[in-house]
Amino acid sequence: MANETRLLFAYDALLDPDTLRGVAPGAEFFLVAHYPETRMEFVSTPAGPRPTLVKDPGHTVWGAVFKVPAGELDAVLAAAAADGRSPGHGDQRAVDREGNKHDCVFLVADGEPASPDPSYVEAMIRGARHWQLPAGWVIGLEDLVDDPLFT
Repeated sequence: MANETRLLFAYDALLDPDTLRGVAPGAEFFLVAHYPETRMEFVSTPAGPRPTLVKDPGHTVWGAVFKVPAGELDAVLAAAAADGRSPGHGDQRAVDREGNKHDCVFLVADGEPASPDPSYVEAMIRGARHWQLPAGWVIGLEDLVDDPLFT
Protein backbone atom coordinates (compact mmCIF):
# COMPACT_ATOMS: atom_id res chain seq x y z
CA MET A 1 0.00 0.00 0.00
CA ALA A 2 2.03 2.91 -1.28
CA ASN A 3 -0.44 5.49 0.01
CA GLU A 4 -0.61 4.19 3.59
CA THR A 5 -0.05 6.87 6.21
CA ARG A 6 0.29 6.87 9.99
CA LEU A 7 -0.42 9.65 12.45
CA LEU A 8 2.56 11.13 14.28
CA PHE A 9 2.09 13.30 17.37
CA ALA A 10 4.96 15.79 17.46
CA TYR A 11 5.56 17.76 20.64
CA ASP A 12 9.33 17.92 20.26
CA ALA A 13 11.70 19.40 17.64
CA LEU A 14 9.67 17.61 14.95
CA LEU A 15 7.11 20.39 15.43
CA ASP A 16 9.51 22.63 13.51
CA PRO A 17 8.51 22.34 9.82
CA ASP A 18 12.13 22.35 8.64
CA THR A 19 13.14 19.64 11.11
CA LEU A 20 10.20 17.42 10.16
CA ARG A 21 10.74 18.00 6.43
CA GLY A 22 14.34 16.81 6.89
CA VAL A 23 13.22 13.29 7.92
CA ALA A 24 9.69 13.07 6.48
CA PRO A 25 9.31 15.39 3.48
CA GLY A 26 5.88 13.92 2.66
CA ALA A 27 4.43 14.58 6.13
CA GLU A 28 1.26 16.68 6.08
CA PHE A 29 -0.14 18.70 8.96
CA PHE A 30 -3.41 17.17 10.16
CA LEU A 31 -4.45 18.95 13.37
CA VAL A 32 -3.47 20.36 16.75
CA ALA A 33 -3.99 17.96 19.65
CA HIS A 34 -2.92 17.21 23.19
CA TYR A 35 -2.19 14.26 25.43
CA PRO A 36 -4.24 14.74 28.60
CA GLU A 37 -3.02 13.57 32.01
CA THR A 38 0.54 13.78 30.68
CA ARG A 39 3.49 16.08 31.25
CA MET A 40 6.67 16.68 29.33
CA GLU A 41 10.07 16.38 30.94
CA PHE A 42 13.59 16.47 29.53
CA VAL A 43 15.86 13.49 30.09
CA SER A 44 19.46 12.66 29.22
CA THR A 45 19.94 10.70 25.99
CA PRO A 46 23.07 9.90 23.96
CA ALA A 47 22.15 12.86 21.71
CA GLY A 48 21.67 15.26 24.63
CA PRO A 49 18.59 16.30 26.61
CA ARG A 50 15.38 15.28 24.84
CA PRO A 51 11.73 15.58 25.85
CA THR A 52 9.64 12.62 26.85
CA LEU A 53 6.03 12.13 27.93
CA VAL A 54 5.20 11.06 31.46
CA LYS A 55 1.72 10.16 32.70
CA ASP A 56 0.77 12.73 35.31
CA PRO A 57 -2.81 13.70 36.28
CA GLY A 58 -3.63 17.37 35.91
CA HIS A 59 -1.14 18.06 33.12
CA THR A 60 -1.43 18.27 29.34
CA VAL A 61 1.14 18.17 26.54
CA TRP A 62 0.24 20.00 23.34
CA GLY A 63 1.54 19.21 19.89
CA ALA A 64 0.64 18.77 16.26
CA VAL A 65 -0.49 15.61 14.50
CA PHE A 66 0.91 14.86 11.06
CA LYS A 67 -0.06 12.30 8.43
CA VAL A 68 3.22 10.60 7.56
CA PRO A 69 3.73 8.14 4.70
CA ALA A 70 4.54 4.71 6.17
CA GLY A 71 8.03 4.58 4.61
CA GLU A 72 8.86 8.02 5.93
CA LEU A 73 7.64 7.07 9.40
CA ASP A 74 10.30 4.35 9.33
CA ALA A 75 12.87 7.12 8.68
CA VAL A 76 11.46 9.17 11.58
CA LEU A 77 11.73 6.17 13.90
CA ALA A 78 15.29 5.40 12.73
CA ALA A 79 16.32 9.02 13.38
CA ALA A 80 14.60 8.87 16.76
CA ALA A 81 16.47 5.67 17.66
CA ALA A 82 19.78 7.35 16.80
CA ASP A 83 18.65 10.17 19.09
CA GLY A 84 18.00 7.78 21.99
CA ARG A 85 14.21 7.81 21.58
CA SER A 86 11.62 5.19 20.72
CA PRO A 87 7.89 4.96 20.02
CA GLY A 88 5.81 5.36 23.17
CA HIS A 89 3.41 2.72 24.35
CA GLY A 90 0.17 3.03 26.16
CA ASP A 91 -3.54 3.13 25.78
CA GLN A 92 -3.79 6.89 25.62
CA ARG A 93 -4.71 8.74 22.45
CA ALA A 94 -4.18 12.30 21.28
CA VAL A 95 -7.27 14.50 21.69
CA ASP A 96 -8.01 17.28 19.21
CA ARG A 97 -9.67 20.61 19.98
CA GLU A 98 -13.12 19.15 19.25
CA GLY A 99 -12.60 16.24 21.66
CA ASN A 100 -11.97 13.56 19.02
CA LYS A 101 -9.37 10.93 19.89
CA HIS A 102 -6.62 9.80 17.52
CA ASP A 103 -4.21 6.85 17.66
CA CYS A 104 -0.78 8.34 17.07
CA VAL A 105 2.84 7.35 17.13
CA PHE A 106 4.74 9.49 19.65
CA LEU A 107 8.36 9.45 20.78
CA VAL A 108 9.70 8.98 24.29
CA ALA A 109 13.10 8.59 25.92
CA ASP A 110 14.42 6.96 29.05
CA GLY A 111 17.01 8.74 31.12
CA GLU A 112 17.71 10.88 34.11
CA PRO A 113 16.08 14.33 34.31
CA ALA A 114 18.16 16.91 32.47
CA SER A 115 18.15 20.61 31.70
CA PRO A 116 16.71 21.36 28.25
CA ASP A 117 19.06 22.31 25.43
CA PRO A 118 18.07 25.88 24.41
CA SER A 119 18.66 25.29 20.68
CA TYR A 120 16.47 22.18 20.77
CA VAL A 121 13.72 24.04 22.62
CA GLU A 122 13.95 26.89 20.08
CA ALA A 123 13.01 24.38 17.35
CA MET A 124 10.04 23.31 19.48
CA ILE A 125 8.99 26.95 19.91
CA ARG A 126 9.26 27.67 16.17
CA GLY A 127 6.98 24.73 15.46
CA ALA A 128 4.55 25.54 18.27
CA ARG A 129 4.14 29.07 16.91
CA HIS A 130 3.92 27.88 13.30
CA TRP A 131 1.11 25.41 14.02
CA GLN A 132 -0.59 27.85 16.42
CA LEU A 133 -0.50 25.70 19.53
CA PRO A 134 -2.19 27.29 22.57
CA ALA A 135 -0.47 30.49 23.70
CA GLY A 136 0.01 29.19 27.24
CA TRP A 137 1.90 26.16 25.91
CA VAL A 138 4.15 28.35 23.74
CA ILE A 139 4.89 30.63 26.71
CA GLY A 140 5.76 27.58 28.81
CA LEU A 141 8.25 26.47 26.13
CA GLU A 142 9.73 29.97 25.99
CA ASP A 143 10.14 29.89 29.77
CA LEU A 144 12.28 26.76 29.41
CA VAL A 145 14.81 28.91 27.56
CA ASP A 146 14.31 32.28 29.27
CA ASP A 147 13.80 31.05 32.83
CA PRO A 148 14.82 27.38 33.01
CA LEU A 149 13.37 25.29 35.80
CA PHE A 150 16.61 23.33 36.21
CA THR A 151 19.06 26.15 36.99
